[in-house]
Amino acid sequence: MDIYVGRQPILNRNDEVIGYELFYRSGEQNFYNAIDGDRATVDVLINSFMNIGIERLTNGARCFINFTEKLLKKGVPFHFPKHLIVVEILESIPYSSHLLHICKQLKGEGYVIALDDFIFSEQYIPLLPYVDIIKIDLSKQVNYRDFKYYIEQYRIKLLAEKIETKEQLQHSKNEGFSYFQGYFFSKPIVVKEKSLPKISFYSKLNLIKQINKNELNFDEIVQTIEKDPALTYRLLKTVNSFFLSKAPKIKSIRHAAALLGTNRLKSWLTVLTLQEPNEPFKNEIIVNSLIRAKTLEQLACLTHLSDEKDILFFMGICSSLDLLLQRPLKEILQELHVDEAIQHGLNGQTCIYSILYHLVIALETNDTNKLEEITTILNIDLSKAFVIYQQSIEWVVELQRNIQIK
Repeated sequence: MDIYVGRQPILNRNDEVIGYELFYRSGEQNFYNAIDGDRATVDVLINSFMNIGIERLTNGARCFINFTEKLLKKGVPFHFPKHLIVVEILESIPYSSHLLHICKQLKGEGYVIALDDFIFSEQYIPLLPYVDIIKIDLSKQVNYRDFKYYIEQYRIKLLAEKIETKEQLQHSKNEGFSYFQGYFFSKPIVVKEKSLPKISFYSKLNLIKQINKNELNFDEIVQTIEKDPALTYRLLKTVNSFFLSKAPKIKSIRHAAALLGTNRLKSWLTVLTLQEPNEPFKNEIIVNSLIRAKTLEQLACLTHLSDEKDILFFMGICSSLDLLLQRPLKEILQELHVDEAIQHGLNGQTCIYSILYHLVIALETNDTNKLEEITTILNIDLSKAFVIYQQSIEWVVELQRNIQIK
């Protein structure tokens, strides 16, 4: 199964792309299939920041995203970087004191606010001091001169939507519009990515428990992430979306979580819990990733790498990302800024990580010749390696059993 996000560029008066509006898409067909608006926005956010990645989707430019009234009330925009999103308030959201309060908060935190398909009404006047952009649909008869006074007073920028001709563009520029969007520049392009399994029901329960505590238990959160490879991948994508090209090389799941920091980690967890969970461990690839991760972690204790067991566990989780995403593993690891030692270990370069990884593969396939060769190189007892592998399988089975009970 694949995931899709539509994007359409937004340009300034110099014909430079300053951002992209992101749209919900359910397939390669370039149109919106009507679903619940809350779900559509949550899917766009998760698919953009945690699956596809903002760097790939917009090259780091701002994302214009529609937020429903319910998601605004939940404070969902605050869980995303203010330098990467523009909060679009839909025309269907009625004015209220609560909406005004939310806009004040967003503006105070430095977020950019846009009113979508705006039609002037006096009830919206209290909102205008906190608005940065007003989007005008050129296909509708909107007399923006009715609120020109407020545009000038609050220095609000106008964005012309649905520009289809050169004449419309020139007219909009003459009328003082600052930003432009429409088929004249580009139809929305659908970006496609291989879908990951959703987070397990068990993981979701644990995350909900954690975010409702007064203080996050960092160790418990890391343990929850470690047991869910799909969750691990989303964490890596989120770190890279937040840091863009400046993301440091990631050495372990704990390292990735620490890079986000407590507040952003809590925000990330909160957004994930908005999406429907998957049935736990339906995917055999995920089960195999966990077995590899646990085996590598325990093998570290038989060598001089006991201090690096977290790194080796992480390497095991990463080892099956190519099967989950149907893309070359080397490309995925580079994109996620995974530590080079782990990349070398999984890409077959001669190093201790690579030797340990090939030992795990030999255990999986029961390749006796390879097992004898590698255990001799590592100077470890073959029988102990078998015991570790069996214990790792039992660990995953027990994990599945606990999830089913809960």
